[in-house]
Amino acid sequence: MRYTTIYNDPVRRSTVTEPWCYWDGAFTNDELQKIIDYCESKEMQSGVTFGGKTPEEVEKVRISKVGFHTRSPETAWIFDRVNFVLQSANEMFYGFELNGYTSFQYTTYDAEQKGNYDWHMDMNMGSPTEEFEPRKLSLTLLLNDDFEGGEFHLNTGNQLTPAILPAQKGRALLFPSFMCHRVAPITKGIRRSLVVWCLGPKFI
Repeated sequence: MRYTTIYNDPVRRSTVTEPWCYWDGAFTNDELQKIIDYCESKEMQSGVTFGGKTPEEVEKVRISKVGFHTRSPETAWIFDRVNFVLQSANEMFYGFELNGYTSFQYTTYDAEQKGNYDWHMDMNMGSPTEEFEPRKLSLTLLLNDDFEGGEFHLNTGNQLTPAILPAQKGRALLFPSFMCHRVAPITKGIRRSLVVWCLGPKFI
């Protein structure tokens, strides 16, 4: 992909692949609550994983509830805002060739269920899945802060000493989908987030 915007640190952009970046202020607190209220009014199911064949296998890696939401008159404003963040961050930090995505995932991790998501990566490697292109850029937007635990860890080279990303309410964290990461166990309350995996052609 060719960059189409001017960036004020051209040397860094041309030489460094950032392991992660973040974007603040895409949504107001009232809008974050509006997203929560909308998603909580819809059906949710237990989260799954690549390669997980049984509920017991999945729960060794992930304990969460999820709901998927496509673009509609009710959700178009959410997609428009997320699209802007994805496109802007990609222009500044990655330059990946991206095509888009069809839905966002609303995710909850509940302390009463020992909610967590152990080490994994978002990119679908190997055999094709229902997604016709690989996931290339991941975004997770934290919707609330009235919980404890649930830190977001990113493996930047050594799983024993991961980066702890500075997650906060309303902040969108973005990173290449091939980066291994995890959500640490929730110890109090419920962690709520909006997650998007942006697809694109195979890396070449």
